[in-house]
Amino acid sequence: MAKSQKLEILLIEKDEITLELYQRELSKSFNVMAFTDLDGVLENLTRRDIRAVIIEPETCTGQGWDFINTIHKEFPDRSIPIIVCSTRDESSQNRGKHVSSYLTKPVLPKTLHEKTLEIVKS
Repeated sequence: MAKSQKLEILLIEKDEITLELYQRELSKSFNVMAFTDLDGVLENLTRRDIRAVIIEPETCTGQGWDFINTIHKEFPDRSIPIIVCSTRDESSQNRGKHVSSYLTKPVLPKTLHEKTLEIVKS
């Protein structure tokens, strides 16, 4: 896939080392816009053709779950897959009704890459 044809995804992760590891791996297949907080994320969702959002809900003092709900309220006509990659196992607490996949850390970058490819291609 040529660089200009890479699909765009958002990666929101508060830990800069984890962010760099995930971004490096995901960049093999995607144009990754990486954020350590929520500043600028909605603007990118509005202006770009984002194909998936990968988020650590604990980003920005735990407001990640509210942000996931905001995505679905602000963009009801777009089906943007959300992949939660979290240190907390909250997958069974019904918080992820808008979540396409829930991964509990530690998650290898390759595993996240494969899951993202699977979801974006479906």
